[in-house]
Amino acid sequence: MAKRRRRRGKRKRPSLILIAALMVLAAGFITRRVLAPRAMRFLTHRSAPAPEHTAIGQPQPAARGAGENLTDSDRRALDEVVRQRSGR
Repeated sequence: MAKRRRRRGKRKRPSLILIAALMVLAAGFITRRVLAPRAMRFLTHRSAPAPEHTAIGQPQPAARGAGENLTDSDRRALDEVVRQRSGR
């Protein structure tokens, strides 16, 4: 019977699954630390849309129906409340 030689120092190569898992881990870390803050800043700090050109003295229409529809008396009452709360 021949003696089997032991191969010292030779190690098994890492499997393809281990390499892929390390790549996914690195990509997740980079995305979380670099790309996510930039994306959040882009989404939350957008500049306001350019104002539409209207004639001087005419009120601009509310954008997408989100504006205030106050009568003159309501506007005066609101202004009075704001003055009282601000201490003027």
